[in-house]
Amino acid sequence: MSNFYRIFISIGSILLLSIVFLSVKKTENISLKNSKEVKYKNYSKKIKANIALWKDYKNNSYLDTVKIYKEDYFSSIKFKENINPKSWGELYKFLAENDKNGLYLITSMFNEIRLQNNLSPYEFADIIVSFVQHIPYSLLVRKSCEEASNNLSVRKMLSNGVICDEKVYAGIYSPIEFMNNFKGDCDTRTVFLYSILSEFGYEVVILNSKLYSHSILGINLPSSGNFKKYKGKKYYTWETTSTGWKLGHIPPEYINLNYWDVVL
Repeated sequence: MSNFYRIFISIGSILLLSIVFLSVKKTENISLKNSKEVKYKNYSKKIKANIALWKDYKNNSYLDTVKIYKEDYFSSIKFKENINPKSWGELYKFLAENDKNGLYLITSMFNEIRLQNNLSPYEFADIIVSFVQHIPYSLLVRKSCEEASNNLSVRKMLSNGVICDEKVYAGIYSPIEFMNNFKGDCDTRTVFLYSILSEFGYEVVILNSKLYSHSILGINLPSSGNFKKYKGKKYYTWETTSTGWKLGHIPPEYINLNYWDVVL
């Protein structure tokens, strides 16, 4: 082959490669732009997942993936920051009702466990509450943790290694925030459980105590132990901030039920 043809072919190859290179770069730009658009359009499909490992009171172990849609998480935060409740009970009610639909993946997870294990109403409530009891406790404060430490009881908790989340609006996580952050304080837990258990048809109340600065769950199930009578029904107490507490039991330091009120 003559040098002329070699040069001609080389030049042609270079031109062809240049055209391909330019085409690829252009395609990359289109793909990048499209991927951003797709990412935005599918925003509601983004899922936050936490792995949950817990045991019920019969020492049966459960391992599952707790999922929520990220869009519901941000929507829940926005809702909480734009409401103006007149009482704690009203705040709890707003949060529980607003997040109910966004907890669909959670209720589906629990329902699948119920069906697979053929659980009784008492056993099923046990599964749900023990799930919450295994989630790490954290102190939620409206201002800074340093400012909150001026309170003796708060300072004691912090010195014992309790996690402190600061600048939390209203000092509570909504049910969906709770599942996203996978940590929370007492009323964060009771509001979540109120929402979930109500969805499954349980009669539940939230009990708060100003004296004890605490929130626990009350549920109308046949049991023994401590209960608060409300509208002619017995709501047995359930401590939710640590493992091992069964229905009807209550920590000794919170034992006087005269200091507990049904707020929801």
